[in-house]
Parts: sequence; structure tokens; C-alpha cells
Amino acid sequence: MKLEYLKQAEAVLNKCGRPQLPGGISAVPITKGFMLPMLLQPGGAVTFTKEITGGNPWLLRAISSDEPSSSLVGIRCQIQLPNGRFLFGGNGIDIGQFAWIGSWRWLQDPELRCEPGSRLQVTLTDTTSGGLSAATAVNLLFEGAYLFFMRGGEVSTDFPLASSLPRYQGIVNENILAPCWMSNEGLETPVGFVDEYFPYSTPEPTDQPLQTTWTVVAGAVTVAPNPLPLEIQVGPGFELFVRRMLFDVQFTSTAKAIVLGKLRTGAGYVVNDNFIDLARYLCGAEYPCSWKVKGGDSVFIDVNLADVTGSGTVTFQAHLEGFRRRRA
Repeated sequence: MKLEYLKQAEAVLNKCGRPQLPGGISAVPITKGFMLPMLLQPGGAVTFTKEITGGNPWLLRAISSDEPSSSLVGIRCQIQLPNGRFLFGGNGIDIGQFAWIGSWRWLQDPELRCEPGSRLQVTLTDTTSGGLSAATAVNLLFEGAYLFFMRGGEVSTDFPLASSLPRYQGIVNENILAPCWMSNEGLETPVGFVDEYFPYSTPEPTDQPLQTTWTVVAGAVTVAPNPLPLEIQVGPGFELFVRRMLFDVQFTSTAKAIVLGKLRTGAGYVVNDNFIDLARYLCGAEYPCSWKVKGGDSVFIDVNLADVTGSGTVTFQAHLEGFRRRRA
């Protein structure tokens, strides 16, 4: 990256819209994406690796896929981030339900800083009945930006870490009225409590089937799941703060349908009082503030099918992603 371009970017960017460090150091993000082309053979389970190249830290902000939503089913995707964390619980999510382009991209929030030389790992698994008919190509684009730190018009590497700075610094270069999520910060953990990332998944309790399954024959549902709503229990001693929901819908053979659902809590809070297409409207959507579910309460999901065609099976599973809070 030419120094002249960095100087121009530093001059154009507003000080309220980019990271600022003490001592006159500013961070200039330069957009950079890493493409990971993959080819999965029938019946295969392969892990692909992409190294973060370059000499500067890189921020992962979003993930795009070349497969439109629900256009490719039966290929499971699991992503391991450079910090060791797996992006999804269990064996991953169907690639057709994961991401696409534009507003359908996967939003990585908070953005993840990756050091040069670290690696992204993606595992694809063929879970189709009888295996894929042919080798299938899947491309993921990891979108983000390099961070260049500038001071006095020159690139600087001598500065303290931004993670050590308080949110309210008492300087002119801040907006104390801005919501915390704009700076990728959640609610401040109260003294005496501990927050930990924790996804909750259906079903609960554990004596229910692993996932809800419908059997479809000639456009009609012939075998339906237990009519009781799916339940996700939040154990006593914890409070769940939901940041977003993920809905995994899978089809076999020629079956197609829309999974409609309503969400509510045992305490009476209703997320939506009409049935909506959960995977289309709520899957992956980042909430401006966390949805709090109290300890000992449950989230209930009423689901049914609409626009059913073909023959095969339709399976559904829901995940609540966020963090849970307990006393230290």
C-alpha cells in the first residue's frame, strides 16, 4: 500500500468514524477480501484452509457465498476462526442457509481481528441422501479490511492496544450518546457477574428428537412432528441475552416448503404474534439491542409448513446466539 494513498484516506475519513488511539495515532481501514474456492466430491468431508496474508492486522467483517439462499442443499458448512472458535455449534449449518451476497451476507459482529499468518478453516460435508450427483463447487468470500496505523502522516507501529482503552475517555474525539453496539460493544457486565458466549439450540429438554422433521409425499405432509412447540430452556442461575437467531432448514429428495413460526417466552413475551418465514426474515439478523430471557424461563417456537411441494423430508432446527450471564 502506497504511503500517499494512506495519507489521502486518513485525510478523507471522519475522526468519528474510525478507531482513534492516544498520541495522535489513527487507524485507516483498507478494504481487503480473501476468496476461498472449494470443490466437494460426492460423499466427501474436506477441510479447506485460507491463510491471512500481508503485514498488517486484518478485520473479518462479513462472509459472502456464491450460492443463493436455499439453492444448494445437503452440504454442511463449519468454519473455524483464527482464534480457535467454531462459528456454528454441532456439525455446522447447511450452506444454502448460511450466506449469500449483499444484505444476505453473514455479518461478523463484533468484527474479528486476525493477525498476519493466522488461518481460516472451512469444513464441507456431503449430507445428501445417496451423495451428490457430481463434484460441487462452493466459493466463500471473507470480507474485511487491513488496519494501517498512522501518526503525523507516517505509518506507525508504536502505540498501545485499543482494547486497553475505556469506552468513555473524556476527550473531544468521542460521542458518549452513541449506542454501545456501534462500537461493537455489548452491555457492560455488572460487577459480580460473568458473561460468556453461549448458543442455545432446539430442542430442549433432551428427550425430544434432535430436530423437527416432516415427511412429505406428493406435496402433502404425511408424517408431522409432535405438535407441541419446540422449547429452549434457560437454566436457573443464568440470564440469556440473544444477539441473533439462526434457523437451519434442510430438504431431502424433491421436497420443498417454507417453515413458518412464532416465538414467545414462558413469561408471556411475544417476539412475533403471526406466523412468518423464520429462515428468510430472522435468520442471521443482528439485533440493535439484546433480547433478555430470564433464568428458568423458556423460549417456545411454534412451527408449521407452507407451500409444500415434492416428496422427501423437511427438517428444522433453531439456534439462539448470544451470551449468558451468571454470578461470579
